[in-house]
Amino acid sequence: MATLGAVAFGSAVAGTSFPVVPGDPPAPPSADPRSPRPDIVVLVLDDIPPLDGRLWKKLPNLQRLFIRQGLRFTDAHSETPACTPGRASLLTGLSAHHHGAINTDATADFQPEATVATALQGVGYHTVMVGKYMNLFDRLEDKTPPGWDEMHGFRGAYYDYDMWSNGEPRWHGKGKRHYSTDVIARIAKRELDRAPKWQPLFMWLAPYAAHKPWTVAPRHRRSKRCNGIDRWRPPGYMERDVRDKPNYVGARRIVKPRGYDLSRVCRTMLSVDEMVGDVAKKLQKQGRLANTMFVLTSDNGMAFGSQRFLHDKKAPYGTEIPLMIRWPRVLGVVPKSVGERVQNTDLAPTLCDVAGCRLGPYPTGQPKPDGISLLKLITGELRTMWRKSVLGSYLDQERRVPRYWSITTTGASPLATKVCRQKKKGACRWMYTSYETGEVELYDLSGGECHAWKRKKPGDPCMLENKAGKKKYRSIQRALRETLERKVPDLESLEPERRGLVPASGRWCQLRGRGC
Repeated sequence: MATLGAVAFGSAVAGTSFPVVPGDPPAPPSADPRSPRPDIVVLVLDDIPPLDGRLWKKLPNLQRLFIRQGLRFTDAHSETPACTPGRASLLTGLSAHHHGAINTDATADFQPEATVATALQGVGYHTVMVGKYMNLFDRLEDKTPPGWDEMHGFRGAYYDYDMWSNGEPRWHGKGKRHYSTDVIARIAKRELDRAPKWQPLFMWLAPYAAHKPWTVAPRHRRSKRCNGIDRWRPPGYMERDVRDKPNYVGARRIVKPRGYDLSRVCRTMLSVDEMVGDVAKKLQKQGRLANTMFVLTSDNGMAFGSQRFLHDKKAPYGTEIPLMIRWPRVLGVVPKSVGERVQNTDLAPTLCDVAGCRLGPYPTGQPKPDGISLLKLITGELRTMWRKSVLGSYLDQERRVPRYWSITTTGASPLATKVCRQKKKGACRWMYTSYETGEVELYDLSGGECHAWKRKKPGDPCMLENKAGKKKYRSIQRALRETLERKVPDLESLEPERRGLVPASGRWCQLRGRGC
């Protein structure tokens, strides 16, 4: 694993007035990551892509804990880029078509009887959930899903919401003390004080930040900390020539051509940064921090302008999520990075591997998770997981994006040495997407992270040139189509007609042209 340099992803933030966690001693990594069993804290952000570090530079606690002392996955993705499907996959290790929550309605088909929480609780962990469990949580009949010793869940909002604590609602209104990130922080600290000292801890922290409309805590409205953050404008931002893209992309207008202003996103995250600092200090005071596996991720990414998608995330162009891990006892405190393609479905199996539990069988009868444990990749025991490909999908019948399935290859695929400019290095990374409209896309994602890639360099991680249908790439397209059909037997069942959509000028638009 390569060391993550300060130049590439930010350096220390000077002059902060926020509480910053004192550094842990740079102890050598432990030989056995499972003994003694670590405490586990998972921070699940809302609608946050990894970007390129410009956001983390403004957040001193996240910067110190994760960027300067942690391990960063540079190619992590949400299999289904939407809130509830992403959260269900994080909790279960299942793909959306297996856990059933294919849309944003938590009251639909998600079955919480077999999650990483139930598995960890079963092997002796004290389990605590604080924050956004699923969309529309307040409509769930049971506000105490299995697996949680302490459950404090809500639907997701900044103000005006019920926080359901072990099944009992408490209304939070518009006052500054009701700002949801601060409420979550207070509950989390209280639960840490109450947690049995003799039990390993599993805490799931899920603030609503930084979901639109990016409501900033009152104390941060005039903060200058986020001033000067560069606008987000990677090579695929508001792509002008989309003639090679599916029609639903061409139906979208170019807006904000100067780049995406991240200042409100940043200010919304300031309270999250304070919460993380307070939680880490509490863990340190309790003697837990050095052997806490602290994970930062997001329920899904956000396009922020990629291929003309501004505030949307359901298209296959914005699936990247942050995935960072701080675990001093095992990893030390030297920053590292891993370039392996990983999915949100891999988190739950990884946590179970660390803690000594097992996921599955599930209520659906599926015997094991779709994701795999990344523990040996994290510890450096393996340099690759030898997984040849991963799936992607969006299966909800909604109005902006046609349903689709996608498949993306890794370095272990035989296609890693086929056709692309970096084939001699085995660096080809192919992504094939099949839409219910009959349209297809094929990209070579090699070339590193999109934000660092430049036009005319090998690869196409920003997905600018659709190679589907071109003679040179027919063998790749055919091979990926066949692989996708083997992995998804009902691929052909996607209906060509979509509820709420009509063909207009050859493009798929919402009725009356809204959102087009």
